[in-house]
Amino acid sequence: MHEHSKIHIGVCEDIGYRNTMEDEHAIYQNPERSFFSAEVYDGHGGRKAAVAAAETITPYFLHAWLRELEKPLKEQSPVNELLRTSYLAADKYVIENGFDCGTTAAGFYLIEDHFYAVNCGDTRIVIGVYDGVSTLTLDHKPNVPEELQRIEDDGGYVVSFGVPRVQGILAVSRSIGDRPLKPYIIAEPRITEGYLGQENDFAVIACDGVWDVLSPDIVIAVVRAAANAQDAAENIKTSAIDSGSTDNITVIVLDLREFTANLHRQHMEIIKVIDKASEGRDSGLED
Repeated sequence: MHEHSKIHIGVCEDIGYRNTMEDEHAIYQNPERSFFSAEVYDGHGGRKAAVAAAETITPYFLHAWLRELEKPLKEQSPVNELLRTSYLAADKYVIENGFDCGTTAAGFYLIEDHFYAVNCGDTRIVIGVYDGVSTLTLDHKPNVPEELQRIEDDGGYVVSFGVPRVQGILAVSRSIGDRPLKPYIIAEPRITEGYLGQENDFAVIACDGVWDVLSPDIVIAVVRAAANAQDAAENIKTSAIDSGSTDNITVIVLDLREFTANLHRQHMEIIKVIDKASEGRDSGLED
Protein backbone atom coordinates (compact mmCIF):
# COMPACT_ATOMS: atom_id res chain seq x y z
CA MET A 1 0.00 0.00 0.00
CA HIS A 2 1.33 3.42 -0.95
CA GLU A 3 2.01 5.65 2.03
CA HIS A 4 -0.37 8.45 1.01
CA SER A 5 -3.20 5.94 0.67
CA LYS A 6 -3.06 5.93 4.48
CA ILE A 7 -4.40 9.50 4.52
CA HIS A 8 -8.16 9.45 4.97
CA ILE A 9 -9.99 12.43 3.48
CA GLY A 10 -13.24 14.14 4.37
CA VAL A 11 -14.71 16.94 2.24
CA CYS A 12 -17.79 19.06 2.91
CA GLU A 13 -19.16 22.00 0.91
CA ASP A 14 -22.18 24.15 1.68
CA ILE A 15 -23.58 27.24 -0.01
CA GLY A 16 -24.51 28.65 3.40
CA TYR A 17 -26.82 31.66 3.20
CA ARG A 18 -25.34 32.96 -0.05
CA ASN A 19 -27.16 32.96 -3.38
CA THR A 20 -24.35 31.23 -5.23
CA MET A 21 -21.53 28.81 -4.44
CA GLU A 22 -18.19 30.37 -5.36
CA ASP A 23 -15.83 27.96 -3.58
CA GLU A 24 -13.88 25.15 -5.23
CA HIS A 25 -11.56 22.46 -3.94
CA ALA A 26 -9.11 19.97 -5.38
CA ILE A 27 -7.33 16.76 -4.34
CA TYR A 28 -4.38 15.53 -6.39
CA GLN A 29 -2.27 12.40 -5.98
CA ASN A 30 0.73 11.04 -7.85
CA PRO A 31 1.63 7.78 -6.05
CA GLU A 32 4.67 7.14 -8.21
CA ARG A 33 6.27 10.31 -6.85
CA SER A 34 4.81 10.07 -3.31
CA PHE A 35 2.87 13.28 -4.00
CA PHE A 36 -0.42 14.37 -2.43
CA SER A 37 -2.25 17.69 -2.24
CA ALA A 38 -5.47 19.04 -0.73
CA GLU A 39 -6.58 22.55 -1.73
CA VAL A 40 -9.41 25.00 -1.03
CA TYR A 41 -10.24 28.04 -3.18
CA ASP A 42 -12.66 30.72 -1.94
CA GLY A 43 -13.93 32.71 -4.91
CA HIS A 44 -15.47 36.16 -4.88
CA GLY A 45 -17.23 38.12 -7.60
CA GLY A 46 -17.97 34.84 -9.38
CA ARG A 47 -16.44 31.37 -9.33
CA LYS A 48 -14.42 31.34 -12.56
CA ALA A 49 -11.16 32.26 -10.82
CA ALA A 50 -11.64 29.58 -8.15
CA VAL A 51 -12.35 26.91 -10.76
CA ALA A 52 -9.39 28.00 -12.88
CA ALA A 53 -7.04 27.95 -9.89
CA ALA A 54 -8.24 24.51 -8.79
CA GLU A 55 -7.75 23.14 -12.28
CA THR A 56 -4.39 24.75 -13.07
CA ILE A 57 -2.16 25.35 -10.04
CA THR A 58 -1.24 21.77 -9.17
CA PRO A 59 -1.18 20.42 -12.75
CA TYR A 60 1.17 23.30 -13.61
CA PHE A 61 3.32 22.46 -10.59
CA LEU A 62 3.41 18.73 -11.33
CA HIS A 63 4.42 19.33 -14.94
CA ALA A 64 7.24 21.66 -13.88
CA TRP A 65 8.36 19.45 -10.98
CA LEU A 66 8.52 16.26 -13.02
CA ARG A 67 10.63 18.07 -15.60
CA GLU A 68 12.95 19.31 -12.85
CA LEU A 69 13.39 15.75 -11.56
CA GLU A 70 14.93 14.83 -14.91
CA LYS A 71 17.79 17.25 -14.23
CA PRO A 72 20.87 16.57 -12.08
CA LEU A 73 20.03 17.24 -8.44
CA LYS A 74 22.23 20.33 -8.15
CA GLU A 75 20.47 21.93 -11.14
CA GLN A 76 16.91 21.39 -9.88
CA SER A 77 14.78 24.33 -8.77
CA PRO A 78 13.45 23.93 -5.21
CA VAL A 79 9.88 22.73 -4.80
CA ASN A 80 8.86 25.89 -2.94
CA GLU A 81 9.89 28.01 -5.92
CA LEU A 82 7.92 25.79 -8.30
CA LEU A 83 4.84 26.13 -6.09
CA ARG A 84 5.27 29.90 -6.00
CA THR A 85 5.58 30.03 -9.78
CA SER A 86 2.43 27.91 -10.12
CA TYR A 87 0.40 30.40 -8.09
CA LEU A 88 1.68 33.32 -10.15
CA ALA A 89 1.00 31.42 -13.38
CA ALA A 90 -2.60 30.79 -12.31
CA ASP A 91 -3.00 34.49 -11.56
CA LYS A 92 -1.67 35.37 -15.01
CA TYR A 93 -4.04 32.84 -16.59
CA VAL A 94 -7.08 34.31 -14.81
CA ILE A 95 -6.11 37.87 -15.75
CA GLU A 96 -5.34 37.05 -19.39
CA ASN A 97 -8.68 35.28 -19.76
CA GLY A 98 -10.45 38.48 -18.76
CA PHE A 99 -11.96 37.23 -15.49
CA ASP A 100 -12.53 40.17 -13.13
CA CYS A 101 -13.35 37.86 -10.22
CA GLY A 102 -10.78 36.48 -7.82
CA THR A 103 -10.10 33.71 -5.34
CA THR A 104 -8.12 33.08 -2.21
CA ALA A 105 -6.19 29.82 -2.07
CA ALA A 106 -4.66 27.40 0.39
CA GLY A 107 -2.98 24.13 -0.48
CA PHE A 108 -1.39 21.46 1.72
CA TYR A 109 1.21 19.60 -0.33
CA LEU A 110 3.01 16.41 0.70
CA ILE A 111 6.01 14.78 -0.95
CA GLU A 112 6.65 11.76 1.27
CA ASP A 113 6.75 13.32 4.78
CA HIS A 114 7.89 16.74 3.50
CA PHE A 115 5.04 19.28 3.58
CA TYR A 116 4.38 22.67 2.04
CA ALA A 117 1.49 24.79 3.34
CA VAL A 118 0.79 27.45 0.71
CA ASN A 119 -1.69 30.29 1.03
CA CYS A 120 -2.79 33.49 -0.63
CA GLY A 121 -5.59 35.36 1.17
CA ASP A 122 -7.47 34.18 4.25
CA THR A 123 -8.12 30.52 3.47
CA ARG A 124 -6.33 28.74 6.27
CA ILE A 125 -4.54 25.47 7.08
CA VAL A 126 -4.27 24.14 10.64
CA ILE A 127 -2.66 20.95 11.86
CA GLY A 128 -2.98 18.98 15.06
CA VAL A 129 0.09 18.70 17.30
CA TYR A 130 -0.39 16.28 20.23
CA ASP A 131 -3.18 17.86 22.28
CA GLY A 132 -2.94 21.24 20.54
CA VAL A 133 -3.04 22.83 17.12
CA SER A 134 -0.68 24.88 14.92
CA THR A 135 -1.73 27.31 12.19
CA LEU A 136 0.51 26.87 9.15
CA THR A 137 -0.80 29.85 7.18
CA LEU A 138 -1.02 33.59 7.77
CA ASP A 139 -4.17 35.49 6.80
CA HIS A 140 -3.52 38.24 4.27
CA LYS A 141 -5.78 41.01 5.52
CA PRO A 142 -5.56 44.68 4.39
CA ASN A 143 -5.03 45.96 7.95
CA VAL A 144 -1.96 43.78 8.60
CA PRO A 145 0.75 46.48 8.88
CA GLU A 146 3.05 45.01 6.22
CA GLU A 147 0.16 44.50 3.80
CA LEU A 148 -1.20 48.00 4.41
CA GLN A 149 2.25 49.48 3.82
CA ARG A 150 2.66 47.56 0.56
CA ILE A 151 -0.76 48.65 -0.71
CA GLU A 152 -0.14 52.30 0.15
CA ASP A 153 3.35 52.19 -1.38
CA ASP A 154 1.70 51.07 -4.63
CA GLY A 155 -0.75 53.98 -4.52
CA GLY A 156 -3.73 52.14 -3.08
CA TYR A 157 -5.69 52.67 0.10
CA VAL A 158 -7.59 50.70 2.74
CA VAL A 159 -10.88 51.84 4.27
CA SER A 160 -13.31 50.04 6.53
CA PHE A 161 -16.81 49.11 5.49
CA GLY A 162 -17.61 46.61 8.21
CA VAL A 163 -14.05 45.29 7.82
CA PRO A 164 -10.92 46.82 6.25
CA ARG A 165 -11.11 46.66 2.45
CA VAL A 166 -8.63 47.40 -0.33
CA GLN A 167 -9.95 50.38 -2.33
CA GLY A 168 -13.06 50.02 -0.17
CA ILE A 169 -13.91 46.79 -1.99
CA LEU A 170 -11.99 43.62 -1.11
CA ALA A 171 -11.46 42.33 2.44
CA VAL A 172 -8.25 40.42 1.61
CA SER A 173 -4.95 41.85 0.43
CA ARG A 174 -3.83 38.89 -1.67
CA SER A 175 -5.71 36.70 -4.11
CA ILE A 176 -5.52 35.09 -7.51
CA GLY A 177 -7.23 37.28 -10.10
CA ASP A 178 -9.06 40.50 -9.17
CA ARG A 179 -7.80 42.30 -12.23
CA PRO A 180 -9.49 45.65 -11.40
CA LEU A 181 -7.59 45.81 -8.10
CA LYS A 182 -4.09 45.26 -9.46
CA PRO A 183 -1.42 46.12 -8.39
CA TYR A 184 -2.74 46.47 -4.83
CA ILE A 185 -3.98 42.88 -4.72
CA ILE A 186 -1.15 40.41 -5.39
CA ALA A 187 -1.02 36.66 -5.89
CA GLU A 188 2.30 36.17 -4.09
CA PRO A 189 1.85 33.09 -1.88
CA ARG A 190 3.26 32.47 1.57
CA ILE A 191 4.84 29.02 1.89
CA THR A 192 5.56 27.18 5.14
CA GLU A 193 7.87 24.23 4.54
CA GLY A 194 8.68 21.41 6.92
CA TYR A 195 8.41 17.77 7.88
CA LEU A 196 5.54 15.96 9.53
CA GLY A 197 6.05 14.10 12.80
CA GLN A 198 4.25 11.44 14.78
CA GLU A 199 2.47 14.21 16.73
CA ASN A 200 0.48 15.30 13.66
CA ASP A 201 -2.94 13.65 13.75
CA PHE A 202 -5.22 15.79 11.56
CA ALA A 203 -4.95 18.69 9.14
CA VAL A 204 -7.83 20.99 8.16
CA ILE A 205 -7.97 23.26 5.10
CA ALA A 206 -10.98 25.59 5.12
CA CYS A 207 -12.20 28.95 3.84
CA ASP A 208 -13.04 31.96 6.00
CA GLY A 209 -16.66 30.82 6.25
CA VAL A 210 -15.25 28.55 8.95
CA TRP A 211 -12.47 30.68 10.46
CA ASP A 212 -14.58 33.82 10.84
CA VAL A 213 -16.65 32.02 13.48
CA LEU A 214 -14.55 29.08 14.75
CA SER A 215 -11.06 29.14 16.25
CA PRO A 216 -8.40 26.58 15.29
CA ASP A 217 -8.70 25.07 18.79
CA ILE A 218 -12.42 24.50 18.36
CA VAL A 219 -12.03 23.11 14.83
CA ILE A 220 -9.39 20.58 15.83
CA ALA A 221 -11.48 19.56 18.87
CA VAL A 222 -14.46 18.94 16.58
CA VAL A 223 -12.28 16.82 14.30
CA ARG A 224 -10.83 14.75 17.13
CA ALA A 225 -14.31 14.02 18.48
CA ALA A 226 -15.63 12.73 15.13
CA ALA A 227 -15.85 9.09 14.05
CA ASN A 228 -13.99 9.65 10.78
CA ALA A 229 -12.68 12.35 8.45
CA GLN A 230 -15.94 12.75 6.53
CA ASP A 231 -17.99 13.13 9.70
CA ALA A 232 -15.40 15.62 10.94
CA ALA A 233 -15.74 17.79 7.82
CA GLU A 234 -19.53 17.76 8.06
CA ASN A 235 -19.43 18.54 11.79
CA ILE A 236 -17.18 21.56 11.16
CA LYS A 237 -19.63 22.84 8.56
CA THR A 238 -22.56 22.40 10.95
CA SER A 239 -20.66 24.06 13.81
CA ALA A 240 -19.77 27.04 11.60
CA ILE A 241 -23.37 27.56 10.50
CA ASP A 242 -24.61 27.13 14.09
CA SER A 243 -22.03 29.74 15.15
CA GLY A 244 -23.41 32.31 12.72
CA SER A 245 -21.49 31.83 9.48
CA THR A 246 -23.49 33.03 6.48
CA ASP A 247 -20.72 32.49 3.92
CA ASN A 248 -19.99 29.62 1.55
CA ILE A 249 -18.22 26.88 3.47
CA THR A 250 -15.65 24.42 2.15
CA VAL A 251 -13.72 22.12 4.48
CA ILE A 252 -11.17 19.38 3.83
CA VAL A 253 -10.17 17.18 6.77
CA LEU A 254 -7.11 14.94 6.48
CA ASP A 255 -6.76 12.10 8.97
CA LEU A 256 -2.98 11.75 9.11
CA ARG A 257 -2.73 9.32 12.02
CA GLU A 258 -2.04 6.18 10.02
CA PHE A 259 0.39 8.07 7.79
CA THR A 260 2.40 9.69 10.59
CA ALA A 261 2.37 6.78 13.06
CA ASN A 262 5.66 5.32 11.85
CA LEU A 263 7.55 8.48 10.88
CA HIS A 264 11.02 8.75 12.41
CA ARG A 265 10.36 12.30 13.67
CA GLN A 266 8.29 12.64 16.79
CA HIS A 267 7.63 16.35 16.36
CA MET A 268 6.69 18.36 13.29
CA GLU A 269 9.63 20.41 12.09
CA ILE A 270 9.23 23.71 10.23
CA ILE A 271 12.38 24.46 8.27
CA LYS A 272 11.50 27.69 6.46
CA VAL A 273 8.80 30.23 5.67
CA ILE A 274 8.98 31.90 2.27
CA ASP A 275 7.11 35.09 1.41
CA LYS A 276 8.69 37.10 -1.39
CA ALA A 277 6.36 40.03 -0.73
CA SER A 278 7.37 40.30 2.92
CA GLU A 279 11.04 39.39 2.96
CA GLY A 280 12.93 40.92 5.82
CA ARG A 281 10.04 40.88 8.29
CA ASP A 282 9.21 38.32 10.93
CA SER A 283 7.19 35.51 9.34
CA GLY A 284 6.30 33.74 12.55
CA LEU A 285 3.45 31.27 12.67
CA GLU A 286 0.20 31.99 14.42
CA ASP A 287 -0.50 30.04 17.58
